[in-house]
Order: sequence, then C-alpha cells, then structure tokens
Amino acid sequence: MENKLKQLLDEALRNFNILVSSINDGTRNVPIPSGFKPVEVTFEEIERAKRIIFDESKSDFKEDMVKHFRQLENLIPFCSSPKAFKTAWDMRTSILSSHDMEIITNEGGQFIPHNTNISNVFNYGQRGNVLGTNRRLVFAIRHSEGHYDDVLDDLGRFTYQPQNDTKIMLRYRLAQHLSKELELPYLLLAVMWFRYSVNEKVNYVFMISPVKVIDFENDLLDLDSSLHAPLTLQLITRAEAKSICNRLLSLNQTDSHVETRYELPRQLAREWAYDKINATEKGRQIKRWAQATGMSCPGIKCKKGPLAKPKILFSELSFKEIAFGHIISQNWAKAYSYLLDKVNHPDNLYLTCRICNSSLGDHFPDDVLRSEIVNNGTIGDWLRQHGIDIRNS
Repeated sequence: MENKLKQLLDEALRNFNILVSSINDGTRNVPIPSGFKPVEVTFEEIERAKRIIFDESKSDFKEDMVKHFRQLENLIPFCSSPKAFKTAWDMRTSILSSHDMEIITNEGGQFIPHNTNISNVFNYGQRGNVLGTNRRLVFAIRHSEGHYDDVLDDLGRFTYQPQNDTKIMLRYRLAQHLSKELELPYLLLAVMWFRYSVNEKVNYVFMISPVKVIDFENDLLDLDSSLHAPLTLQLITRAEAKSICNRLLSLNQTDSHVETRYELPRQLAREWAYDKINATEKGRQIKRWAQATGMSCPGIKCKKGPLAKPKILFSELSFKEIAFGHIISQNWAKAYSYLLDKVNHPDNLYLTCRICNSSLGDHFPDDVLRSEIVNNGTIGDWLRQHGIDIRNS
C-alpha cells in the first residue's frame, strides 16, 4: 500500500507545477516600508525556484514535509498564547522591561533566552523568512516592530509580505497550495525578539507562536498576478497547532485502511454530541437525512431470522427503531475515565437500529461491524460531508 501522504503530495506538486506554468516574466511592485520596490521576475528565476521545490534528487519532498512538521511539533511547548503574542506585538517596542514581561507572561506568554543551539529561528536582528530542511519550505517568519504592515487584528490575523525574491514568492504560493490540496492548514512559526538583559552574556529574548495560512483561495486562482502577494496568517493555540501536526503526521503511514479525518471544529462537535442528538430534534434531523439518502443499518443482528433481509434501510424503520450507537461504549468510558470527554463526540457515534445497538452492549464492534461503520460513516463523517443537508432535513 502506498503512503497516503506521498500520494497527496505527489498530486499536489503535479497540480502546482501546472499553476506555476501560468507565471510570466515581468515587473512586480512589492510593498516596502517606504512604498514599493519593483522586482523583475525572469523565466530563469522561476526555473531556479521550481528546481528547489520539485527537484527530488537530493531529498524527498514528503520527508522534508514530515521534518517540517516534526520540528514545529517539538517547538510547540515553547509557544506563547495568541493573546500574549498580540499583547507583545501591540507594545510596538524592541525593548522590554520586567514589568512588560510580567504582563505578557500573565497572559500566557513564554520567553526564550537567546540560544542559537535550539533553532536557527532564534537569531535577533534578522527579518524575513527562516527556511526549513533543504531550504524547500518556509519554516518561520520573523516580525520586528516597524514592519510595513504592523496590523494584527483581534482574531490574530495579519499579512506578511515576501522578500524581493522570486524563490520566496513561490514558496508562499506553495504554502497556500498545500493548504488547499491537503485540506489542512500549512503551519509555521511567527517569531519576535526583544532586548532584555538576562545576564552579561544574554541580552535578547524571543517569543514564538504557531500560525496557520488562511484566506488563500483568490491567490491560487492566478499565480501570475498573485505571485508577489503576502501570506495571510493567523495566530493559533498550542492545542490547535498540535492537532494540525497530528493530522499531517497521521497521513504518513502505509499500514492503515482507515482514512484520516480532519478534526471537527470544537463548536460543531459539541453541537452534535450524543446528549444533543439523543431524542431531540437534531437527532431527528440526522435520522430524516439517513432515511432520505438510502442509508442502512451497519449491524448484522437485525438481518437474521425468518424475515431476514441483506440490508435494513433506515427508511423502513420508525424513529423509535433507530438509535445512536457508540463505538467505544459509555460504560467503558466510565471505567477508563480519560475517555469521558470523547465518548459522546460525533466521531464516536454511528446510526444503527435498536436491535443491533442493544445486542452490542458494552462490547467493541467486531471486524465486520467496524468495516460497515467505516463504509457508512460515523455521525462526524456525515457532518463533515453533508452538514448543510442534515441541518435542512
């Protein structure tokens, strides 16, 4: 079985190569603090940029992508909260006092003393981009007070202009393209540094925050006109960054027949949790949608007996005869309490008939039932693919 991540990346790179072919020679006016700087984009520079991205003679793109996310994952524990990062950003200063640091740390900020042995992102006095393994991907962006666009809004969103370099411009568009193709936000670090005397040898401290690439759809419509456009980024929490890393790394496997799902937004998961859909109108919306779309019970108990049929459609059953089953049972979760906050999550729920649901009891689904649940989809799967239709049912 071929590696899932490699499949996705190979397809993404083929599509990106097609998009890059639309880029023409010409002048791009790139914003700088004093206005704009004309940058000549030539065919030769585009080809050099493409070689960095597409040439796998020195390194495999998938392996570079995995290293990128593993290195990010290792630095997540040192990241500050979005609130603290914004507070430090809005101070608009390159020098911090102990009082400033106390305010920031009280909001979830973490300061890292200058130490280039940890990572090359911790170099003060340098603006611009930090490139990752084999210089193929953008690993971090450095922000310093006084940049041409210093606006960080209340939702943690900001734009970051590329350097006057065709290769960096193309890497920005690649980050956006990967976000679209993988259906997973491209992740990197935002870095700020401040002058603060820790001791005689250490006079600078750093703050880092994970950021994700957002609002990229229009840029990908025409790379010729958007080549020099900035990245739109958003500060995210350590938990969200960890989730994105886990989702990417979970694709890097060859031994799983179960497709990796993206995590349901927390609000959506809570809205459609078991206690919100059991014997409620929301639950009836799900049942109506399943009846209207020809879904059937994944169990086998209801298919036995003198009136047995190979498939029991939900449209043949009343609402009272349809139940929400748990893949991991509620009683099992009570016995192992670390599961309690997940047991009623839509990804742990599936639609079944009452006969099959009662027969399962506290047992886990066997191989046959598990395969049928995967084929039919969990409630979480249905929400991902048909959420609007379910709401309208």
